[in-house]
Amino acid sequence: MNSSHRQLLTSLASLPVKEFKTHSQKVNPGDVFVCRQGLTWDSHLSAEDAIARGACGVIANRPLDLSVPCMVTSSHSTSISLINQFYAYPQDKIKHIGVTGTNGKTTVAYCLNQLLNLKGKSAYTGTLGSSFDDAYYPLDNTTPDAITLLNLFHAMEKCGVSHHVMEVSSHALSQDRVTHIDFDIVIITNIGSDHLDYHKHREDYIQAKLRLIDRLKPGGVAIANLDDEQSLSVMERCRSRCEVITFSCSDESADLYAGTVRSTCSGSQFSLNYQGKEYQVTSSLPFLFNVENSLAIIASMLGLGMPIKEVLALFESMLPAPGRSEVYPLSNGATVILDYAHNYDSLSNLYRNVLEHKTGKIVTVIGVTGERLADADDIGELCFEHSDQLVLTTDNPLGVNQEDLFKALTSKLPLNSNKASACIEDRLLAIKVAVTEIQSGDVLLLCGKGHEKYQYITSNKNDAKPYVGDLDALKIAVEAIGLQVVTGLTESEEPADLTVK
Repeated sequence: MNSSHRQLLTSLASLPVKEFKTHSQKVNPGDVFVCRQGLTWDSHLSAEDAIARGACGVIANRPLDLSVPCMVTSSHSTSISLINQFYAYPQDKIKHIGVTGTNGKTTVAYCLNQLLNLKGKSAYTGTLGSSFDDAYYPLDNTTPDAITLLNLFHAMEKCGVSHHVMEVSSHALSQDRVTHIDFDIVIITNIGSDHLDYHKHREDYIQAKLRLIDRLKPGGVAIANLDDEQSLSVMERCRSRCEVITFSCSDESADLYAGTVRSTCSGSQFSLNYQGKEYQVTSSLPFLFNVENSLAIIASMLGLGMPIKEVLALFESMLPAPGRSEVYPLSNGATVILDYAHNYDSLSNLYRNVLEHKTGKIVTVIGVTGERLADADDIGELCFEHSDQLVLTTDNPLGVNQEDLFKALTSKLPLNSNKASACIEDRLLAIKVAVTEIQSGDVLLLCGKGHEKYQYITSNKNDAKPYVGDLDALKIAVEAIGLQVVTGLTESEEPADLTVK
């Protein structure tokens, strides 16, 4: 460490630092504001605003004339390194499990963290926010920026967290948000096609996902799905680099093979073949695609060194992740499935499984985010094809005109069809309309938002608009016509029940 860095650390140590913040609007008294010259905004221009909100210091990449100490580094990357040194590398005291994939990240990460908390103290970071030590921290992105992560790791270390399970998005991997983390285990659930608005080409998306394997520490373990079409690419990337535990529902050569699978809307059972022995497994996760997620969770616990019998004993107690294939029977005999499915692959999986069990008609409520405008035509066509009635609505437009999203969603729909479809911008109203259409034996799919209680109407993710949430919207809609939700399988697990920090 050179003398200038030592001096910067001394300056930081003299301040009553609570956290480091990169958005001036989120600064609280005692925080240090970290400036960055971005592609569209130079946050050095927000330093005065941060000070007005209580910032006790500023880290900048050029000298600023301010009323609080200003520590100048040569780059934003150097600023991150400075903060890492100030916190004394808290991430190194925790075992990290990284989960990536087109689908299944949240279910695998959330449920694995749930089980690890039965053995000790674990943390989760991902689409549902960050949670540990009975507290919930809302996040703007599935995988936060490096400075937000360092704040979280510092808090985890103080709470005695031993394991951290995190969803790692393709955006985060391509933007090097997790380069300061050495993972003990990485899980590749599957690699389909998504976020092509950002990655432009599918190969770029695939390569971004594979970069998580490069973040494994020496002696680390990779968990690979042999049923995924990209499994050969995954195995090749792992070759001579790490131990690999494979799982499959179709390939008996996998380390973990699920045979005799029985899946329903309320759970699944399968025989697990592992190291020459067969075990009967019951899972609370519905549908066949969640058998793959179950195998990934079990493989990860084995990768951490737990004996198989101990793993399966813990697994039997697992509850589904909020907003992921949650099943809510109604008092009139209809069934509502609340699911975060929002891209083509996840919706295809959901329909494939629901069609196996349906006895009546399927009604779907769905929108697309502004980021998926390019995929909206295919998504609209898919949902129309598999639904008896389709209600299109709002799902985080992110600055894109909702009418343009509706036009894209309906662009491939046939002009003359007996199927009913509607475009209703108000999501609560859309759910109310859909609920009136279902009777005994019918299935209503509420897709896209899961348990999110906000809408990103503009492109500014710091300006989220409140939304009642699909579950509460369902309850309002059901009660309005004199029905009841019979049960909520994971309602008690909703992160909003935790203390928000």
